[in-house]
Amino acid sequence: MKILLITDQHSPHGGGAEKQFFTLKELLKNQPDITVWSLGFGPKAIEGNDFIILKETRSKCLRQFWRMFVHPLKYLELHRCIKRINPDIIHLHNIKKYTPALLKAIRGYPAIQTVHDFSVICPTQWNVHQNLQPCQTGFSWRCFWQHRRDYNVLSYLALVFSFLRMRKLLKKSVTQFITPSPFLTDYLTKNHFQNASFIFPFHSKYPSSTHEEPQENHFLFLGQLEKQKGIHVLLEEFHLAVQKNNRLKLTIAGKGSQKNDLKEKIKQWHLENNVELIDWCPHPEKLYEQCSAVIFSSIGLESFGLVITEAMAHKRAVLASNRGPAQWLVDHEKTGLSFDPLQKGELASQMLKLSAHNAKTLGENAYQKWNTFSKNAEGLEQILEKYYQLQTHSRSTDESTQISPSISLLPPTK
Repeated sequence: MKILLITDQHSPHGGGAEKQFFTLKELLKNQPDITVWSLGFGPKAIEGNDFIILKETRSKCLRQFWRMFVHPLKYLELHRCIKRINPDIIHLHNIKKYTPALLKAIRGYPAIQTVHDFSVICPTQWNVHQNLQPCQTGFSWRCFWQHRRDYNVLSYLALVFSFLRMRKLLKKSVTQFITPSPFLTDYLTKNHFQNASFIFPFHSKYPSSTHEEPQENHFLFLGQLEKQKGIHVLLEEFHLAVQKNNRLKLTIAGKGSQKNDLKEKIKQWHLENNVELIDWCPHPEKLYEQCSAVIFSSIGLESFGLVITEAMAHKRAVLASNRGPAQWLVDHEKTGLSFDPLQKGELASQMLKLSAHNAKTLGENAYQKWNTFSKNAEGLEQILEKYYQLQTHSRSTDESTQISPSISLLPPTK
């Protein structure tokens, strides 16, 4: 069986979705009778033994335009690549670049998709209303303007148009959907995505557990430095906590559009001795070992929260916002602490509440819970089962299509 994995950002140095994409590719390469290719976009065109990267435009305006309409040249390029690979199954992941052209190019091939975020549920991806409270249903005409957030009217209408077009094309092109949490599965089902099912995400390849004692009063944030991650809420709350305990330390590891703003706030609030701001770390095991707890401060809804399970695997407590799958992964006052990101002072209070002894106990409990999660071999087996089901269904459909014309030519029986 030949599998083609497709993503929009073909780089192993991305976020959680990219980690899952390349982990799946490595696991599939070790399977007998499976050939795997990957296809995606990047700053320049590159082709290797088992991958193809197509050059993407650097213009943000053009990227948005080609999310609404078929790019004729990119469609031809994608069509040629897919035809040359000739896969038995196409497994889509994030496809936010040249989406109409891509979905047109995969017509006729059995397709499955792993949904890594809320981009098919909400046009602005956060799935929260103007008051930053989670939307219980996902985008609908009744809450049309509530999902707008801080976009201007024209930009928002363009996002809605591309969002609705993508959803319509996806439902026509893809027959099965995989999600990383039951939480997101429920949203897909509410929004009429057929055959949506939950498969636990793959765990990281680096060592899971640690014997290092947690460093007292040391917190870690690991992720994209973007507004939806609640990074400003985190820094403001940490500033409040430091005023009551100046021994607190915070390491922020990541990259994103808010980095310079964070640097200014750190300087403005005189937190240079308390906050360490470092670049994204692709192998963060040392960072987990150095902290007493990991903070997951997202305001926008997340599909899973890979950082949470990585922290649990390293016996670290997690302070998590009480929304989305974090509520499912973190048991309040047992494996970590939860907080409302919209309530000023609540996260600061939880930071001050977390003593060294308490952090160690919560971390041990978190590790025990992590051991109950499905492991990579089980997740891979579930995905392979879906591949074989899809292949069998496709073959039976092809056979019925070939048989039906001959039946129609038979003379009517008397």
